[in-house]
Amino acid sequence: MKEKLQKDIELLRAELSKIDDTAGLEEPIEALQAAIDRLQKDAGLEQDREIDEQLNEAMTNFEIDHPVIHGLLRNLMKTLADLGI
Repeated sequence: MKEKLQKDIELLRAELSKIDDTAGLEEPIEALQAAIDRLQKDAGLEQDREIDEQLNEAMTNFEIDHPVIHGLLRNLMKTLADLGI
């Protein structure tokens, strides 16, 4: 299952790197990058409310303008839930 988490994170990072116009998204992108950095550093984290909040906020920020990233975030959240994180 941790392999799935790594794959989800890699897909999300790849999609984030494709965003050409980050105007207005600098802060959400930075927060999302910080959250996924923490996940990659310690994929065995117990339920971390801060990461959960950051990921949920990121989903809201990307929902309309970047639906692929929104979908990848949903997949990542599901993988984390399956891992009990």
